[in-house]
Amino acid sequence: MANILFFLGAGEPHYSSAKSLAYAFRLLGHEVCTMGPGYFDRYEADVLMPDRPHIEYYSPDEILERAPWSPSLIVNCEPHAFLRGQGPPEIPIVFVATDPHRAGSLYHAVLSQGSYTHFFCGQKHYLPLFNDLPCRTYYLPVAFDPRRFKSSDLGVPACDISFCGQTGLSAHYYSERDEVGSYMVKTSPVFPTDVGKYEFRANPSFDYAERAEFLLRLMRDFNVRIYEPFYDDRYIAALQKGAIGFQRSLLYDVSIRVYEIMAAGRFLVMDRIPNLDEWFGDEVNNDLPCALYESFYRPFYDNFNLEYRQVYNLVKYYLDHDTERDYLAARAHAMVWKEHRWQDRTKTLLEIVLN
Repeated sequence: MANILFFLGAGEPHYSSAKSLAYAFRLLGHEVCTMGPGYFDRYEADVLMPDRPHIEYYSPDEILERAPWSPSLIVNCEPHAFLRGQGPPEIPIVFVATDPHRAGSLYHAVLSQGSYTHFFCGQKHYLPLFNDLPCRTYYLPVAFDPRRFKSSDLGVPACDISFCGQTGLSAHYYSERDEVGSYMVKTSPVFPTDVGKYEFRANPSFDYAERAEFLLRLMRDFNVRIYEPFYDDRYIAALQKGAIGFQRSLLYDVSIRVYEIMAAGRFLVMDRIPNLDEWFGDEVNNDLPCALYESFYRPFYDNFNLEYRQVYNLVKYYLDHDTERDYLAARAHAMVWKEHRWQDRTKTLLEIVLN
């Protein structure tokens, strides 16, 4: 078993990729010590580091001085705090990025300084951006955290489609409420009547605007609940409210939500993005346990109606063919619980780094 020093950023939510990864190491029987800046959640970090102005940099020697034992490796996962300076040559220092689109240029600058020995990127199409680093670079797909799933009882869907995640839409649209949380429906009094005239919290990214447009069009044609974004224990219950889980990716990324919808036992409808067939079946033979629509991305309005027609037809088909839908959802559920948990990824990481 390995001794793993896990360096976290500040303010990580309970089910962040970093905390999920640290939990997965522990689940496999490894000794894990979590460390983070002083304003980090004091109830979940084992060792607190002194506060630093953002962006926080710490030397490997600083964290090793506070470690309870000599580690087999140091792991830094998608942080707001980084390591800078040379560590002992016998201790690998690993950087894991699950969402490189969030801060790819910053990560590249940090990794270029030479403190890290290994870099694991959660999105394969970003690897060419990091091929000039002074460390070994690998693809490590994202995964889901089994702790989120409190019950195996799916229950009867309350609607056709449910979504819980970022859309950029203004909070006052979420005017309805159930036992899970606040959500919007097409009968909400503030719901706009004209496509494309939605109010956002701020200037949303292009991809959030597309996602919102898809969901709001679906709402006009089907029984849809769009939940206000939350990522606590209610999140999985929100995904399970619909017979179908919808996903529109950001910048071709495979979102953790893709795995979570499948792990929750619901049928997934998502855009076709690179490398899906590596994880979800033989795309050529249409053997994927989900439904894919083509995403043109650019230009937005020229192709959007064509894209939406695909989505509409897929949703309509699988709502009308519930036996086929439930069969595929069960296949996907079994697959992700066998192969796509965070502990499956940690096994791969340790095999690479320690061998």
